[in-house]
Amino acid sequence: MARGYFSRDDWEAKIPGPDYKEMIKSAKREVIADLAAIAQPDRNFQRRVRRAGADPDVLLDAVTGPFSQPDVVLVRAVGVIRQADAEIGAHVDDRDQALAHLWFYERRLMLQDTIGVTVNAYRQILAKALYGDSRRPLPSTSSAQELKEIAEAAGIPRIENAADKILEPAAIVAKARARREVGVRFMQEAVWTLSEPPYDWSPDKTAEHADITRKQVYNSRDAARRRHR
Repeated sequence: MARGYFSRDDWEAKIPGPDYKEMIKSAKREVIADLAAIAQPDRNFQRRVRRAGADPDVLLDAVTGPFSQPDVVLVRAVGVIRQADAEIGAHVDDRDQALAHLWFYERRLMLQDTIGVTVNAYRQILAKALYGDSRRPLPSTSSAQELKEIAEAAGIPRIENAADKILEPAAIVAKARARREVGVRFMQEAVWTLSEPPYDWSPDKTAEHADITRKQVYNSRDAARRRHR
């Protein structure tokens, strides 16, 4: 964690982030409600989805095939994933560049909380920014000036008003990743349902129907099969 590199007195105040936990739950519930209305129209499940405060991770664990209308669910789930990937791709660099600036140049505290990621993920983002390799350890220097010089030598850009710019892309990425997680679960179960009787779709037919690769079909089907063992 960042505080291991300097004394706490060397660091600036943290940047408060939104309630990522609730934000992520809300994003997941929204997609579960949309896809489950097609895939699992069972009234009891639908009541659970609509219940205020329902834990989306518990609901997601209950999302298992066989689905109703799996061909429709598959296309919708793939759409959720693609939209999420587009949002992540459009905003993750802005988030990560602002994060790197704030850590290397402004020495801000608790930035993992600011962007809503784990400590390990936060360290990986910084290592990738510095070395191009998320697995590398961060510099162990105790000098703030030396750390700035390391960042400058690595070409890490300075971002004006980074503290004001980091929260919007961080929230977009967090919500998109939450929606993507749900989309992947529904895609897996839809692919599995289509591979079983009475559908018995071939991998080629499934891939063509959803405009995905055969590898995605195989991976999705196998992931669902493991849950059904």
